[in-house]
Amino acid sequence: MAIFEPKDTIDYQHVWDAVPGSTTIVKGDPDVKQDVFGFWLKDCESITEEVCFIWKMRQVEAEKVVGSGSAIISGDRLYYIVSQQKVSPVSVGVPGTDSYYCGTALRDAGADETVVLMDFDGRRWDETV
Repeated sequence: MAIFEPKDTIDYQHVWDAVPGSTTIVKGDPDVKQDVFGFWLKDCESITEEVCFIWKMRQVEAEKVVGSGSAIISGDRLYYIVSQQKVSPVSVGVPGTDSYYCGTALRDAGADETVVLMDFDGRRWDETV
């Protein structure tokens, strides 16, 4: 599974066609473009290819941190943790560098569950609370 996996129809008001500038980009990879946190919709096959960059979507399944203290309750704020390449209900380090706010949980996810359904929103990625 990709780190972020769309589970909803795409609302094209919340998508940009952007050139990643690298062929190492794969579907679900997180990135920051024009001060917005989001993820790539598909693998990039050419350095000049335009790929959809999603920065807001109602239902996204995301890989989550597993273990003690990682249980998520519906409505929790979620952060993408760079060092673990997963989401967590707890931010770490410097917001916008070590962790990125990326939305809220839509369902509960136990400490041992590996994915969480979330409402993805990358507009306020440098916040923490």
